[in-house]
Amino acid sequence: MLPRLKSLNCLAGDGELLVSLDPKVRTRIADPDGQVLALLTLLRDGTRDVAALGASLRERWPDTADMDVAAVIAQLDRFGWLEDASAPAVFDAHDRERYFSNLAYFDAFTNLSTPRELPQSLLRGAHVLVLGAGGLGSAVLMNLAGLGVGALTVVDQDRVELRNFARQFTYTEAEVGQPKAERVAEWLQAFDPTLRVEAFRRRVESPDDVTALLHGSALTARPDLVVSAIDEPDEVDRWVNQACVAAGVPFIRGGLAYTQGLYWSVDPGRSACRECLERHRDRLAGGIDQEVVDRPRVLAQDRVNRAIGPVTSVLGGLVALEAMRFLTELSEPVALGRYQLVDFAGDGHTSTDAWPIDPDCPVCATAPRRLAAVAHAAA
Repeated sequence: MLPRLKSLNCLAGDGELLVSLDPKVRTRIADPDGQVLALLTLLRDGTRDVAALGASLRERWPDTADMDVAAVIAQLDRFGWLEDASAPAVFDAHDRERYFSNLAYFDAFTNLSTPRELPQSLLRGAHVLVLGAGGLGSAVLMNLAGLGVGALTVVDQDRVELRNFARQFTYTEAEVGQPKAERVAEWLQAFDPTLRVEAFRRRVESPDDVTALLHGSALTARPDLVVSAIDEPDEVDRWVNQACVAAGVPFIRGGLAYTQGLYWSVDPGRSACRECLERHRDRLAGGIDQEVVDRPRVLAQDRVNRAIGPVTSVLGGLVALEAMRFLTELSEPVALGRYQLVDFAGDGHTSTDAWPIDPDCPVCATAPRRLAAVAHAAA
């Protein structure tokens, strides 16, 4: 292993170093004799192992022991300041250039044991099923393609309409009247010819429809993740939840409620699911929401898509970021069993609203992880 120092800022003075990799975090390190700075400088080119680093330091500080150098290297690695310069290259020059920004971003999460190309290789090997290719769905697809997700399945029943263009940027006026699923698939293929893309023009009308899509095809295997960007019929969230939980496939749901953006995610058998939310709402109806249940509906609000380009772009990015968390495991998903809410009418601040796991949820009971735990306990 050849430890290499990541690009960071370092200020020296008064016998200490002030170091920052992330501008939000500053670390003070005592360095009265300059030995730490000398080590950091030696680490910049990533050409020396611990023994070579120790030998170089002993030229000025004869009492330096390799075990002390190794201990400092371990601490610097815990700070996230190091990478392994000897890690085998996964991508060729073309792909390293194409994913240059991705790799630079992953640098913030990687260390000596997790090279920055590993998250990118996980994304390249991933398959995501996206339900809906409208404003949110097309924005998510663009972001997933940019992240380098290797296989995408697109499902949408609609055709391109003129009213779409305020928020959907993968289509052109020349494509008005054509199926969205096929047109966005063409856009994705042109954006990245190495992408494996398949498109289905169909309507989701039951849990079985989602289950059929989860089985994959000759082109793509079963998806690693589902993104749902459809909001009708009203039961669709429960259908997606039922199918994904039973199959053990995580999913993310995004949407817009008037001027409030929202997204939430489910990891089957690990987090609360949508059915847990419904059961939680039923319990709440006996208290603060009782009037919503008891009073008759005398006027019904029209279902109108109010999403504009900036809204779908931001929300699509947040959903894709949550997808990246699932697919790379660089960090924990932030929307597991909780609404992540974005105030688009105001200053764009975010808030969260979690719901509890229901131990008696009949849908959670079908999750393979839950079934395996029950079988293990019975054995």
